[in-house]
Amino acid sequence: MARATRSKPKAKEPTPEPPVSTVKPLPASTSNPPKLFVLPKDVSKDARIVTLDNPANDTPSRYYFCPNKRFYEFTRIAAPKKECRGWLITGENSKGAEQKEGDARIGSGYVNKSADLFVATPIDLLFLILPALAPKSAKDTKQQFLAFDDYLDKLSASSRHWRALISQFPSIQAMIEKRMCAISDTVDAGDETMYRISNDKLLSVLLKKAERMVNTGLPPSLEDKFIKTALEIPIMNIKREDSSLSTPSTQNDSQTSTSTTTTSDSPDTTLTTPHEQSTKPLITPPTVPHLLRLRTALTYLSSSYLPATLRPLITTHLSSPTFTPLTTHLAAIATLKSEAAALRSISDNISRKRAIEEDDEKIAEREEKKRKKEEEERKKKSESLGARRLKKVDTSGMRKMSSFFTKVGGAKKA
Repeated sequence: MARATRSKPKAKEPTPEPPVSTVKPLPASTSNPPKLFVLPKDVSKDARIVTLDNPANDTPSRYYFCPNKRFYEFTRIAAPKKECRGWLITGENSKGAEQKEGDARIGSGYVNKSADLFVATPIDLLFLILPALAPKSAKDTKQQFLAFDDYLDKLSASSRHWRALISQFPSIQAMIEKRMCAISDTVDAGDETMYRISNDKLLSVLLKKAERMVNTGLPPSLEDKFIKTALEIPIMNIKREDSSLSTPSTQNDSQTSTSTTTTSDSPDTTLTTPHEQSTKPLITPPTVPHLLRLRTALTYLSSSYLPATLRPLITTHLSSPTFTPLTTHLAAIATLKSEAAALRSISDNISRKRAIEEDDEKIAEREEKKRKKEEEERKKKSESLGARRLKKVDTSGMRKMSSFFTKVGGAKKA
């Protein structure tokens, strides 16, 4: 007799361990991320970024200095806020090579969530030394002649970086003295030359810079905002069809204007202005655009690079007879724009009044329909049950009651 055998249970297979991820986690963001700069080529090994006072607002700003070349300011180029862009920055050194200080900070790569770019553009050293030459307040009308070393002491006291540059690079002293001579009156006191800022010389230098900006061409943003928009002449003719508002007419108006006048019952009304025939259209003189570009350039230089105590120099020059044609033409454009705004206001009032009248007509129509509907409902309710049933009877083959009461025709003549 065969015996039943019991099979041994299978040994449990070991559970495989989950694979270990080789992806390195991203490091935490830093509060001082690296920035991307575009610097000039072939600069000295001693070139550096320095912190100097901004001449326009007297706040510390970053500049790039090269002993063999000049000073540079940083122009920030930013992407539109609506576009989400960034920079992926990597080092130049390959694996195993000696890392520089900047590459060591970046490591194998860095993602910057801000897409800002800082471009080093040349700046005239004259603007950086103006705070030491300019008067401290508008009341200081009489400036004293000072030695060159006195102005160097003023610059050194304003910034420790100025002090370091003047002490470490003797060539920068010659650069400063050369730019001071361009805008200063000088007197000789023995073997030493004394300097004092000259408003006329400074204005001459600024005018040359502004003329060069105009000849080179203003940036498109300045051209569109300050030139094209400012010289736009408004259209003074307003026409509106199917208007129920009449235009009053007088004998004088008929002689000086060709305005069309209709009564309030007329379906069409045309609104015009006396400027169409009584005055000539405004034409921009050929010298005005150049003057406007020159004024825009001077205003830009004044607001961006001049200390506050020197800006009245530009304001006074812009009020001189040289800019009188520009001022007169812009005043005429402003007058036309105010009149055009008044005409648009009249046109808007006409549109609103017409809309109100149309709304009143629609309201009256709806009320009339509602009244007729309510009247019909009252008539239906006042009818008797028999009358309502009689309306449902089919009387298509029946004669009307009035046919039985017609007069009999006269007897025929023999």
